Amino acid sequence: MRDQRSSRITLDDVADAARRAWNRLRDELRAILGDDLVAMWAHGGTIAAGRQPRAADLDTYVIVNRRPDEVTAQKIEAAHDAIAQEQSVEWDVWYVLADDARRSDAPRHAYREGRRDTSWAINRAHWLAGRYVHLFGREPAEIVPAPTRPELDVDLRRELEHMERHVAEGDTDPYEATYAILNGSRILHSIETENVAISKREAGAWALEHLPSRWHATLRAAARAYSGQATSKDIALLTTEMAPFVAMVRERLPAAADEPAAKGLPRWSGY
Repeated sequence: MRDQRSSRITLDDVADAARRAWNRLRDELRAILGDDLVAMWAHGGTIAAGRQPRAADLDTYVIVNRRPDEVTAQKIEAAHDAIAQEQSVEWDVWYVLADDARRSDAPRHAYREGRRDTSWAINRAHWLAGRYVHLFGREPAEIVPAPTRPELDVDLRRELEHMERHVAEGDTDPYEATYAILNGSRILHSIETENVAISKREAGAWALEHLPSRWHATLRAAARAYSGQATSKDIALLTTEMAPFVAMVRERLPAAADEPAAKGLPRWSGY
C-alpha cells in the first residue's frame, strides 16, 4: 500500500459549498474541542468530483483525544445542523478516538453508541493513497496503519452484504440502486486489480470498459444518477437491475470460509 505523507487534493479543488462547509466545521470543532481535536480529513465522492457541484454527503473523519461528554457531543451535533442548513449540505461525519485510530480493528464512534466503522480498512487505503483533503492537524499516515489484503477483503464483503440486505428487503430506490451499481463496480475493480483506492465514479467508468455489454446501459444510468441527471427511464432501469447486478458481483467475489452464508445464515449476520 502506497504511503502518502501529504494529500494531493486541497479545499481549493472542491465545490464552493463543500469548501465553505468544511472550513466552518473545522473552525467550530476547534472552538468546541480545543486541544482534543487531533486531526480532520475530508474524503469520499465530493472531493472526487472536484469543483463540480453535486448532491452528496460531505464525508468527514475527525480524530479526537478524548471521548466527548454529552454536552460536548450536543454542541458538535448543533454545529453540524447549523452548517448543513446554512450551506445546503448533508454531513456524514465520523469521530474516532486517536488510540482507536492507531489500530487495525474497526473503531467505534467516539460518542454514538453502537456504531462501528465497518469500512475502516477501505477508508485507510483511500487516505494512504492520497484520496483526502487535509483539514486540520495530523496527516493520516501519521496515525492510521496500512490495511492488509485480508482486512480489505473483509470490508469488501461487508459492503456487498450491505447491498444484498437492501435487495432482500426490497429497498431499491434510486439512491440505493445507484450506490449498489457503482460500489459494486468498485468491488469488482478491487478483485481484478487489488486496488480499492478508486472513486465510485471512476469505478463505474472502469466497469464500462471491463464488464459485458449486458450491463452498459445500467452503468451509464448509474453515472447519470450519480451526477444528478437521471431520467425517469434511468430510474426505472436502476430499480430493475439493482438485484441482478448485486448478484453478479456476489458470483465474482471469492467466497470466504467463515462467511455466515456458509453456515445457513443471512450474509449480513453480525454485520
